[in-house]
Amino acid sequence: MPHSRTGSQGSRMSAIEHPVAAALVKGALQANVEACVYLPDSGLTHIIRAFQAQPGLTIVPCAREDEGVGIAVGLQLGGRRTICFMEASGLGFSGLILARAQVQRTPVVVIASHTRGGGEQFDYHGATIRVSDGIFRGLEIPFEVATEQTALDLALFRIIQTAQSQRTCFGLLLPPYVAAGI
Repeated sequence: MPHSRTGSQGSRMSAIEHPVAAALVKGALQANVEACVYLPDSGLTHIIRAFQAQPGLTIVPCAREDEGVGIAVGLQLGGRRTICFMEASGLGFSGLILARAQVQRTPVVVIASHTRGGGEQFDYHGATIRVSDGIFRGLEIPFEVATEQTALDLALFRIIQTAQSQRTCFGLLLPPYVAAGI
C-alpha cells in the first residue's frame, strides 16, 4: 500500500546526510519525481531511507522487482513521475514488464545496485552484472553506470528528463563504491 513518510532515523547519521543519498534525492526532486517504488536492498538502504524522509513523496515498497516495475509503470500511466530502486539481479525478473513499458513508451527510471564497476565483494554478483547489462542492451533501454559520486544529482535529473521526454525506460547502475560514497 503506498504511503508518504517523514522523519529521521534517530541518533545515527540520517540517510539524507549521506552525500550520495542527498544527491539522488536532490536530482529526483528537481526532476519532479512524485513516487518511489523499491525492493529493500542492502546496497541502497541509506538511499531509500533518504527518499522515505521526503515529505509528500509517495513511497511504495514491493516484494519482487517485477512487481515494483509494474507498479512504477502503473503510476506513470496514472500521471505520477516515478523512479524504481532494486538490486540489478532483479532486472532478470523484470524483463517482460520492462519490454512492455518500452513498447508502449512508458518511461520508467530504474536505479539498481550491484553492477559492473569496482568494489563488488562477491563473485556471485558476476551473474547480476550480466543480467543488468543484458536486459538493458537486449531491450534497447539506455543506461549509465555511475563512476563517481560527484554530480549524481545532475546525472539523475538528466536521466529522468530524458526518460520523460523520449518516453523510454532508462537505467542508472550504482556500483557499490559509488552507492557507499567512497
